[in-house]
Amino acid sequence: MTNSRVKRARGALRASALALACVGLLSTMAANADAKDLKLRWGVGMEVSTLDPAYQTNNWELATGYNMYDSLVWPDAKSGVKPWVAESWTVSDDGRIWTFRIRDGLTFHDGAPLTAEDVAFSMQRLLTLNGPNATSFRGLKPEAVVAQDANTVTFALDKPNASFLAALVTFKILNKALVVKNLQDGPHGEMKDYGAAFVRSNDAGSGPFTLGTYSQGELITLNRFADYTLTKWDEKAPSSVELQVTPEMATIGTKLRAGEIDMGDWSLPIRVQQDVSADERFTMRQDPMNTAWYLIMNNANAPLDDVNVRRAVASAHDEGTLIRNITGAGGPMGAPVPDAMLPNCAPIEGYAFDLDKAREYLAASKYSPEQLQSRPLKIAAVAGSERFNNIALLTASNLKKIGLKAEVQAVRWADITAAQTKPETAFDLVVFYDPAKYNDPMLFLSYYRKAGWGDPYPPGGMYYENPTVTQLLDKAQTSTDIKVQQDSYCEAARLITEDSPSVFSHSEVRTTTYWKYVSAYPDGGGAMFYDMRFENWRLDPDSEDLKRNQP
Repeated sequence: MTNSRVKRARGALRASALALACVGLLSTMAANADAKDLKLRWGVGMEVSTLDPAYQTNNWELATGYNMYDSLVWPDAKSGVKPWVAESWTVSDDGRIWTFRIRDGLTFHDGAPLTAEDVAFSMQRLLTLNGPNATSFRGLKPEAVVAQDANTVTFALDKPNASFLAALVTFKILNKALVVKNLQDGPHGEMKDYGAAFVRSNDAGSGPFTLGTYSQGELITLNRFADYTLTKWDEKAPSSVELQVTPEMATIGTKLRAGEIDMGDWSLPIRVQQDVSADERFTMRQDPMNTAWYLIMNNANAPLDDVNVRRAVASAHDEGTLIRNITGAGGPMGAPVPDAMLPNCAPIEGYAFDLDKAREYLAASKYSPEQLQSRPLKIAAVAGSERFNNIALLTASNLKKIGLKAEVQAVRWADITAAQTKPETAFDLVVFYDPAKYNDPMLFLSYYRKAGWGDPYPPGGMYYENPTVTQLLDKAQTSTDIKVQQDSYCEAARLITEDSPSVFSHSEVRTTTYWKYVSAYPDGGGAMFYDMRFENWRLDPDSEDLKRNQP
């Protein structure tokens, strides 16, 4: 072969290699573009009535807030919490003064720096507005939260609080400058409404996702915050998340099968989830949760102000049928706290399903049969939830068998929480479950004393107090001795169970059905909703099902 032919051959090889490289590069670029455009679509049954972290209470409100906002600390299954926005902290010898060092270089979604002043403002705002998410921070006054400098904030508690650090995973940090810029008329002096009207439907956060669309009762979209630095983005993480509010469970099932959504609401009836997951393209996942189901009772009003009537209601609760036929999974729960959160307690005996025993309790109450029949007990179930409605119907049926009238009312979540703020408007019973938003018994027990009365949250409408229980809870919170805390919580739980201020129904097994191209629920450190931080989820861009569902 002549030199010229060799040169031509080499040139052709180089051109071919370059062409192949370009094709490979274009393919990689296309794959990366596809990965960057991945969308997670979830059909959810409950509306997101507010974006304000101070007032968010239902599953999807909290999940939205946890993705738009960051907290000082991150939950950790072994240590309880680990550094997050705060890179470190110290506590005084008396357990009252907590000092947090804020990381440098963090920004809000509008580019403003996140400083200790924002942290202090956010806690002052939470405490002043006194929404349901302030419950975990009783004993802290707004003026006791101070930004010492740009990177240091202190919290001066009235007294030691063993739950304080764990509870901080629920505390969300807002952009002070943005909120103050958007104040409207309100009762809080120079802070007017503390930005409540603005934050309710706008984004003031620093989390991994920014707000795209917010159409209350219809659609919420979240978009990746490109400048987020607290975690490293994986190329397979969703670039956007779409929560499609669809109260009709049948519609969610239909959309899931059709590929119009990737995830189904976990309140989708178990029989529907089993049917969908029979298709090999789907998976049905069941996760035991530190989540407790209750029937919250209004202890302030007749006839539930009588302990024997409450015990009768508890004895008429058929959790076995409920678990088999309605939720499809779970286990009975006799006490107000999931067993896993009080592992060292002696067994606490609740009220087993026994209609004859229930009738005996009614006969021992201060009310005559005529008085007990004078009006129906109102049982509130979240509108659109088949599970909640069926639990309420089962309860009403069994109450009728023991001599109590009851009627089921389908009520919007926002209306339930509003009604619970006064004893005269609180429902007689509310079907409700409470997830472990942080790993501490006080999360569940804080409502069994006057400090929790009237909170805009279902257990806020319980209006129960036992002075000995209050003393035990205070003792547990102020002690630094783990054994004292544990013993106090155990005894408080035992006394609460005896008084039966609510029906302690069953523990939760979260059941979710979704397309197999979704990698869902990574480790949340033992705290509910942190496994729903979507920067840690994955979608498979090579899946043919995903390509077909999301063209």
